[in-house]
Amino acid sequence: MWYKIISEFQKNNKTTLDLKVELHLAFYVMNLLKTHYTFSIHDENLIIKDKSDKEIDKNTFFYWYSFTRFNELIKEEETIFKEFNILRDKVLPAIEKIKLPELKDTDDEQTKKKKIDKITSNNEKITKLQDHVKSEADNSNHKINTLRNFRSMYPSIDSLERFLKNIHIILENK
Repeated sequence: MWYKIISEFQKNNKTTLDLKVELHLAFYVMNLLKTHYTFSIHDENLIIKDKSDKEIDKNTFFYWYSFTRFNELIKEEETIFKEFNILRDKVLPAIEKIKLPELKDTDDEQTKKKKIDKITSNNEKITKLQDHVKSEADNSNHKINTLRNFRSMYPSIDSLERFLKNIHIILENK
């Protein structure tokens, strides 16, 4: 769920962002949270509303951000990791089952050619399977690292307080 939200934002975002810049980071996180919370300003106050359009206080938001969001991210990381392990546990035994014929000095030319062709064919299959596992490992690692990075953003109450102040600045200047 969160990886999809992050990917969609990265794909559709037209604003150049440097996540080392505090307002850019706040803009990024605010947009990732759009499916859960909306932020607005009313009478100079920052208003936070949940997806049912109910106004919530900062403490409720802090709790959600620190526990619910955190746990959702951890579960998603675990799911990605488990799915990769299931794939790996299927492919690696398949690789091990691929037999490579043994060339013998007593083999005639036709038998040697057949065995060499079979060895070449089986090595190609092994390489394809290994490449698939490596590609999936890279993909899984990328997803997990993306989620981990999001999970580590604004880890303290003070940083979340700064995040909300930055959202206020962003909304005031839109």
